[in-house]
Order: sequence, then structure tokens, then C-alpha cells
Amino acid sequence: MVDRLMQRMDRHLFSTKYFHCTMKSANLSIRAWALIQNFAPLNPWTIKQKGYVSSFERVNEFKYHENWLHNLLISDSLGGLQTGPPNPL
Repeated sequence: MVDRLMQRMDRHLFSTKYFHCTMKSANLSIRAWALIQNFAPLNPWTIKQKGYVSSFERVNEFKYHENWLHNLLISDSLGGLQTGPPNPL
């Protein structure tokens, strides 16, 4: 599974001429690619499995909205993984 994602990422990097410019633009490019990979609708053949539309929905087993783009915008506006304060030992 990881190999397939890495091959897709390598194709993305090759098509964008790898990293050129600033570190910030490279970071934004990879982040945008990862968000699209997680939220874009899957192949119609895989939609038949349990009715999941995107990788995000398959992993979390829920969705915020019927539209995949709305799911992307809502989850992105939440600021990523929310964790509590570190455990003081």
C-alpha cells in the first residue's frame, strides 16, 4: 500500500520538476497533493465496497458532508489532528 502511494508521489514530484524555489512552496505542494489523495473520490469500482467515497471516509468511517470537496474544506479548517496537552510526568 505504501509503495503505491510513494509511486504516485514520485510521479507528482517528477511532473512538477521536483522541488525548486522555496521550502515553503515545496511543503505546500506536497500538502496539497496529500489532501487531494485523501479526499478525492475513489475509483467507481472501489465505491461498491461499503459505499465509501474517499480514503478519508474509509479510514474514519464517517463523513462530514456528502460532497468530497466540502469534507476536505471542513477537515482542513479543523487544523489537523487535535491532541490534548502532553502528559506531565
